[in-house]
Amino acid sequence: MNTNFKNLTQVFSEHIYSFRQFLQGMPCKNYATQASSRWKIKILSILFLLTFVVNAFAENPPILNAFKSAILPGWGQLSLGNNSGYVFIAAEVALWSTMFYFESEADLKLKQADLFAITHGNLRSYELNDEIYYLMERYNSSGFVPGGYNESVVNTAMERFPNDPERQTKYINDNILDESIYWDWGNTATRGQFRGMRNDSLYFTDYSKIVGGTILANHVISFIHTLILGNRQANSFQNNVTFYSGFDKEFTPYLNCVVRF
Repeated sequence: MNTNFKNLTQVFSEHIYSFRQFLQGMPCKNYATQASSRWKIKILSILFLLTFVVNAFAENPPILNAFKSAILPGWGQLSLGNNSGYVFIAAEVALWSTMFYFESEADLKLKQADLFAITHGNLRSYELNDEIYYLMERYNSSGFVPGGYNESVVNTAMERFPNDPERQTKYINDNILDESIYWDWGNTATRGQFRGMRNDSLYFTDYSKIVGGTILANHVISFIHTLILGNRQANSFQNNVTFYSGFDKEFTPYLNCVVRF
C-alpha cells in the first residue's frame, strides 16, 4: 500500500513538473491571448490531474475506463467495446479545431487593429498595453487638442479642483500621456473602425471561451456515460455468471461456474 502510494506520488510530481515546464514556454502579449491561455491552462490542469487519477484506479476497471473518457472522451467507451466512443472522439476533435480557429481569428483581428493604428492613426509606439488601446478607442488623439486624451485630463483637473492650481497641476502630471505615446485618428469614423476591430477580437475570444466550456462538458458527459456503461456490464456479468462452492459427499471442496447465454 505504501509502495503504491509512493509510486502515485512520484507520477503526480512528474506530471506537475512537466506542466510547469509547459507553462514557462507560454507567452502572453495581450488580453485576448491571456484569456485564451487561461482556458488552456484550466483544461490542461484538469487533464494532468485526471492522468494521475487513472494511475490511482488502475486496478478498478469500471472507474479506470470512466477516467479514460474524462481524459479523452470516447476512450473509455471504446475500451468497453462501445462504438459511441467514436462520436465523443469526433466531437472532441471538432471542438478543439473550432476553439483554435476562434483563437487564431482573435489574434488576427488584434494584428489588423495594430496595423490599422499605425497606418491610419499615426501610432508611434508599438509596445502598448490594453489600457492604452482602450484610450485609443475613446479619444481621437493623445494630445491636448479638442477630442484628445490629454486635453480631457486638463478639463477634468479644472473641473475637480477649480480654485486649486497646485492640485490641478499634480493631477495633470499624474494622468497625462508621455509624448512617446502618440496617436491621431483625424476623425471619429476612423477611430470607430479601430474600435470595431478590437471588439471583433473580443467576440472571437468569447466564442473560444464558450467552446472551451463545451469541451469540458464533453469530457464530463463522456465520463458519466462510460461509468454507466461499465456498471451495466458489471451487473450483466454478475447476473449471467454464478459461482457455487461447497463440499461433496467425500468432503472434497468444489467450485462450479454457471454461465447463462
